[in-house]
Amino acid sequence: MSKGKRFIITALLSISALLLALTSCSESDNNPILSLPSELTDSDGKLFDNKSLEGKPLVINFFASWCDPCKREISEIEKIHNRSYKPELASKYLDELDVTFVGINSGETDINRAKDLINQTGASYVILYGDDGTLLQGVGAVGLPFTVFVNSDGEIVGTHLTAMSSDDVYARLDEYFKS
Repeated sequence: MSKGKRFIITALLSISALLLALTSCSESDNNPILSLPSELTDSDGKLFDNKSLEGKPLVINFFASWCDPCKREISEIEKIHNRSYKPELASKYLDELDVTFVGINSGETDINRAKDLINQTGASYVILYGDDGTLLQGVGAVGLPFTVFVNSDGEIVGTHLTAMSSDDVYARLDEYFKS
């Protein structure tokens, strides 16, 4: 089988598995379950172990280096993650509720440009690379930046299109994760 055919078959199987995972619903709230593909890599190019995120509430921000609003939003999320903006609220969500921020570079043709963006913004939360846009589309996004809020059961409990300020992110954290 040619390399091209293998790639197409692998891509179709991955898309099918992703769509199946995203359309699965919990019995209680009918929220779709998020399943991250195993092909995502970290900044060193190593496959990311998705199991490290299991059981944690997640804020997943999809971005691309060419997206100016994405740049602003990455910086706003970093303010919360590094506890420089409203540290008492940051501590509540990051320490007490174990909310984890994840950035996923999506639809990028030049990973080095994406890595440069992360270096420029100083983002220190989990950043993943390798989504060709399939995962982004699978979560219902129609543009960037797009943020998905996932509860500790893996259910998508909210989404947001367009850049958010730190206060906007805190408002969503209150809405989706307040205990």
